Amino acid sequence: MVILAVSDLHREVDWLLEALDHHQPDLLLCAGDWGDPGQLTDEQFAAILQRVLVLSVFGNHDDRDLLQRLRNRDGSPVLLNKGAVRSVQGVTIAGISGIWAKTKLGSRLNARWQAARQRNPALTLEEWLAGRPLPPYVTDDEVAAQAAALARRRVAILVTHACPLGWGDRTPTGRSGGQRSFREASQAIRPRLHLCGHLHRLQRADLADGRAVLNTGHGAAGEGWRITWRRTSWTAEPLPAVGSGNIPEQCGI
Repeated sequence: MVILAVSDLHREVDWLLEALDHHQPDLLLCAGDWGDPGQLTDEQFAAILQRVLVLSVFGNHDDRDLLQRLRNRDGSPVLLNKGAVRSVQGVTIAGISGIWAKTKLGSRLNARWQAARQRNPALTLEEWLAGRPLPPYVTDDEVAAQAAALARRRVAILVTHACPLGWGDRTPTGRSGGQRSFREASQAIRPRLHLCGHLHRLQRADLADGRAVLNTGHGAAGEGWRITWRRTSWTAEPLPAVGSGNIPEQCGI
């Protein structure tokens, strides 16, 4: 089976269509950050879904409502929802969406919520949010709970937007940008291959037990991996860095 793995496209999908036509993969895996709401349309996704089966998690730059309703040609959902496990040609795939934060609201929004509670102690979170969606944050406890459930499912490929601490998590400045909870999740689930994104830097970490972590890099610049998956082995090579020539200025991590 041929798999293309990408993330952090930030609305730049023209090059991806060309790559799909060239490589003719059986599966496209995305580790999130397709683009903020309004940056990609149903029609643009339809052009991708006409070409290939897609499975994706969401990151911190995604239209989660759009991803939620997208369907592949066989009717299966594109989004790897919380706890979902999918089998493609006998390969078991699971995902953990979101980007790490200490609380579900994140530090800034949590400070505003606490200030509102001080002004009105009877205020509920639902009232304060007033229908606004929660940010795309996932906490340590949520990551651990999903990992515990997936650890029983014999997952071959794990897809996350955030990265495991110390594995494929170098930022463009060379610092570590991963989280301990995602490393612990990877250790608990023990996938043969862990795909992550968010940091805009293509990289690979081979672990001592034969497993590996691939950071899918900066999709807006045409980065990603071509994976050839076999029953007992797999190989991966970087996609040619074709780029779109129109990388958006605002696509920060």
